[in-house]
Amino acid sequence: MIVRPCSRRTAIHRAALATATLIVLAGGASAQDRPAAPGAIVKTLLQATTTADGKAFAYPDGKALVTARLVELPPGGEIIRHRHAVSPFIYILEGELTIASDSMPTQVYKAGDTYIEQAAWHSGRNLGATPVRLLSVYPSAEGIALSERQQ
Repeated sequence: MIVRPCSRRTAIHRAALATATLIVLAGGASAQDRPAAPGAIVKTLLQATTTADGKAFAYPDGKALVTARLVELPPGGEIIRHRHAVSPFIYILEGELTIASDSMPTQVYKAGDTYIEQAAWHSGRNLGATPVRLLSVYPSAEGIALSERQQ
C-alpha cells in the first residue's frame, strides 16, 4: 500500500468518508436516500455542522485518523466526566443514556438517537434497567487524544 501525504482538505474528506461508511453500516432505510446498489438500503442518521450544544466544530490539522468504538454501559454505570478535542459522532444502539454537561441541560438519548457530542465537560449515566450500547466515531488526527479526563 502506498501512502501519500495529503492536504488538510483531503484528510478531512477521507475522515468524513470513513465516518460515513461506518454510519451506513449501522443504518436502516430513509425515503430521502437512494440505494447504493440494487437491494442496498441506505439511511442518513445524521448530518451536522454543530455539536449537540450548538457549537460549530472543526477537524484538526494533521494526518486524518478515524476511531470507532462500541461502548457498553451496564445499568447504574457511569462514564466519568471528560471532554473531547474533536467531538465524536454518537449512535445509541440500545438503552437510554443520560448526559450531564456544563454547556446544556441534562439530555436523555434513546436507542436510535444520534448526535455530535459537545466539547464541554460532560459525563454519562445509565439510569435504566438494561445496558446502554453505543457506537462512538471520532474523526480526528494522529496524536490527538480521544478524550481528556478532568483532574
